[in-house]
Amino acid sequence: MFCPNCGSRQMKGNTRFCSACGLLLTEVSQLIANGGVRGQELGYVPPKTISIRKQGVKQGAKMFIAGLVLVPLFGILSEIFSVPPVLAGLTALITFWGGILRIVYALIFEGQESELLEKKLLRFFRKKDPVEALPPAFSEPSQFFDGRQGMWRETSDLRNQHPHR
Repeated sequence: MFCPNCGSRQMKGNTRFCSACGLLLTEVSQLIANGGVRGQELGYVPPKTISIRKQGVKQGAKMFIAGLVLVPLFGILSEIFSVPPVLAGLTALITFWGGILRIVYALIFEGQESELLEKKLLRFFRKKDPVEALPPAFSEPSQFFDGRQGMWRETSDLRNQHPHR
């Protein structure tokens, strides 16, 4: 298959993006598979995507439900093997509170509003020109260096100049 945008040859037929220009090739391969007819015209309905917020709430609920199973299991195992129930306590802390915190985080910070805020912040920060921290580097030969060697002074020379000390 060739990319319709740049004409480069694609190595695999199921490639999602063109390796040369980055064009999304999934729709092109669907057009080829359907004989040039778009998927919507054949009654194709794209799969429904779940919002980021709902995914976060589901993750938190799964963690909480996993805690309902794992905490009693670890509690029973600690009683059977006469081990302190530290593992059951840690599991309760991570799964119950972690699940609740994940749900709260998803409800507060994730969703369409946060995506809009993120896009606005990106646009705001991209407007500014990049500021360089240092001036551009340049070099010039020194005109004041006369190349004398062996004329260095040391601290002991200072004592010789002041005889009163």
